[in-house]
Amino acid sequence: MGKKRKRYSEDFKREAVNLLLSSGKSVTEIARELGIELYNLARWKSQFLMSSDKPSDQSETPAEKMRRIEEENKRLQRENASLK
Repeated sequence: MGKKRKRYSEDFKREAVNLLLSSGKSVTEIARELGIELYNLARWKSQFLMSSDKPSDQSETPAEKMRRIEEENKRLQRENASLK
């Protein structure tokens, strides 16, 4: 008998990605805290970022976008440093 697949709501996915982007923690840490699989959170993040990069999305000001990108850059640098 196979495992039953867990389904997550769009709201849960969006909140998980928002937590990931705003916390500065790694994907692994957030996935562990939320009790979800790492690959799910990574996939949701990719989907969320791709959908929010559409030109029609004008909800984010250039300053907010720059701040978000800088935060993500810092987080990625920390993750990269921890892998060395």
